[in-house]
Amino acid sequence: MLLFKQLLNNTKGDLVMKKGATLLPAKYREIILAVAFFLLFDLAVLILNFYTSFQIGQDASAINLAGRQRMLSQRMAKAVVNIQTDYVNGEDSEHDLAELRNTVRLFDATLASFRDGGSSAGGDGKPVMLNAVATPDGRQVLEQAYAIWTPYLAALQPLLALSTFTDEQRTAAVQYTRSHNVKLLGFMNDLTTNLERVASGKAERLRLVQTIGIILALLNFGFILFKFIRKLEESDRQTDAARQETDEILGTVKEGLFLLDHEYRIGNQFSESLNRILRRDIQSGVEFFGLLHDMVPQETYASTRDYVELLFGNRVKEALVGGLNPLSEVEVKVADAAGEIQLRYLSFQFNRVVVGKRISHLLVTVQDVTERVHLAAQLQEAKSQTRVELDVLVKLLNAEPAMLRGFLHSMETSLQQINERLKSAAASADGDYMQIVNYAFRVSHALKGEASALGLEVFENPIHDFEKELVTLREQGNPRGDHMVKLAVHLEGLFVRLAQVQNIADRIAAFAGHTDGALELDAGAKFLDSIKTMADRIATSQNKQVRIQTDLDGLDKLPEEFSSELRQIAVQLVRNAVSHGIETVAERVAGSKPAVGNIAIRCKQVEPGTFEFVLRDDGRGLVPGRIRDALVSAGAYTREALARLDDRDIVMKLFEPGVSTAAQANKDAGHGMGMAVIREKIDRIGGRLGLSTRENKFTEFSVRFTATMRHARVAGDGARNQMADTAA
Repeated sequence: MLLFKQLLNNTKGDLVMKKGATLLPAKYREIILAVAFFLLFDLAVLILNFYTSFQIGQDASAINLAGRQRMLSQRMAKAVVNIQTDYVNGEDSEHDLAELRNTVRLFDATLASFRDGGSSAGGDGKPVMLNAVATPDGRQVLEQAYAIWTPYLAALQPLLALSTFTDEQRTAAVQYTRSHNVKLLGFMNDLTTNLERVASGKAERLRLVQTIGIILALLNFGFILFKFIRKLEESDRQTDAARQETDEILGTVKEGLFLLDHEYRIGNQFSESLNRILRRDIQSGVEFFGLLHDMVPQETYASTRDYVELLFGNRVKEALVGGLNPLSEVEVKVADAAGEIQLRYLSFQFNRVVVGKRISHLLVTVQDVTERVHLAAQLQEAKSQTRVELDVLVKLLNAEPAMLRGFLHSMETSLQQINERLKSAAASADGDYMQIVNYAFRVSHALKGEASALGLEVFENPIHDFEKELVTLREQGNPRGDHMVKLAVHLEGLFVRLAQVQNIADRIAAFAGHTDGALELDAGAKFLDSIKTMADRIATSQNKQVRIQTDLDGLDKLPEEFSSELRQIAVQLVRNAVSHGIETVAERVAGSKPAVGNIAIRCKQVEPGTFEFVLRDDGRGLVPGRIRDALVSAGAYTREALARLDDRDIVMKLFEPGVSTAAQANKDAGHGMGMAVIREKIDRIGGRLGLSTRENKFTEFSVRFTATMRHARVAGDGARNQMADTAA
């Protein structure tokens, strides 16, 4: 293809190298090398000019400061004389002393910078970097200046001190000033002259370099021009041979090739494969967009016209708009031999053909990529399936087997219950779909919490999507049967995902060959690890830090049905504590709290058969005012209705479905179902909830229950018998 493009361009007299060419023709090598040498030489000259100009700029600053030294020496002398005059006249000399101190300080600092290099204040007060004077003459001048300045500064020290100076000290300073001021001024003049001479030499060298550079650039340009003209003549001699080669190529290549002019008409030469690919009888001069109109959608057709017009324009570079090609891979309608319409995939590539500086044509390359597209789709589907299975495999290998089996069984049972309720409602003329939505919300939220604790994103994410669909249905207020179609689709997807994971889990279990007892020996430890992993993930996503402290000796003494429910309660409470209770690191530091939030979990047997589960966090606490605002924002209550409730009743409203204090919903919080799930789980074990909180201090949930009362449920206890202890 590259050879064909080169030959085709040579036929039109085009010497522009196409993008993607990797071989440098030998006939252009001398020109390219000459241009490269020219660019490198110019770059070197520019760098040298920049460096020398920078040095000259520094020298100019140094000259200005040297001139200022002359002025400062005179200001020092004047200040000393004025101090003497003030003394004789009995006047206050504080102003002249201040002038002397400032002048001496600036003169001494600048002189030291000339000698050793360093920073000195400029005329605008900003620091100016000075290089140490390096010329022998300059160093000698500085040595002579310091020979005078050092005793001069010593004579001035009494006047510079804040304490009172004696008449003898003042007289000594005046005498030294009068006898050495002119010499010091002369040395500063010499320093200025030396710096000016150095700067003048650098400027002269800069002019010399520029002159030489211009001469060499002109010579190099003449060489390039000479070579270029010779190559043009040689190219013209090869034109006839190139035309013949182009015809042979067009009859051989498998791609469809043709030229498109400014009127969007196909040129006189095109490859024989074009007819086969487009399934049309192509004639030279036919309008390209006329062929395209019935092959692609109208939107693609319009975008292609805009793209081709853009390529024919000179205002944009071809490389910058290549990614905008709407026909890079397009589905088209073509007729087969029997006249039936088929869907195929074609790839059109457009390249500019430049003659001189004018875009004369577009070279269009057409390929039938149908098989490639189909194979890519199959490969992508296989890769996606492999990634899912690999991710599931890794998660399952890390999961505690007994907990995993329990979760899969619980998920299967829960999904079947949701499905049965959907079927019953669909069969009934007056099915209560809102009740099903609320039930599905509680069940899915509990499942999502368990999946998060086990680190099973393969379930957590699709369940979260399922919840978002439930939110949409709940916000509609009164969903109908036709509104539940998407819900059924999501549910079917969860069933499919569950079947996949169960299949993988069964194969892992069969391969491992472990007994249930051996797998469950470490269940408690793995549960704690999963809780901590979940807490860390949620905290990291919210710019928080948490530490989990546990004392769950009583958990191992519970029957499985109790420990399973209690684990789910723990998962929901930890998610709630991290998402709502623990503050961000910045908030905790601002509130004089440790940066790391603390969550303590314990489960103890307080008396035979009676257990207490407690979770406490040291976060922001439950604020009744914030809960009131959330209830009003959710539209559940009016402010007038809430005004009749005390703070304890307000806090207990958190356990109602749909109530959340989160500013924005995400997969960890904000849907208002976590506390409702907790209440439902506590009711199942016949437990009693205690709640204690202090604003900006802590929140503590406690659940007390009797393990022998597994099937005893206290109707309404989850809403009426809970105890709340709130305080400002």
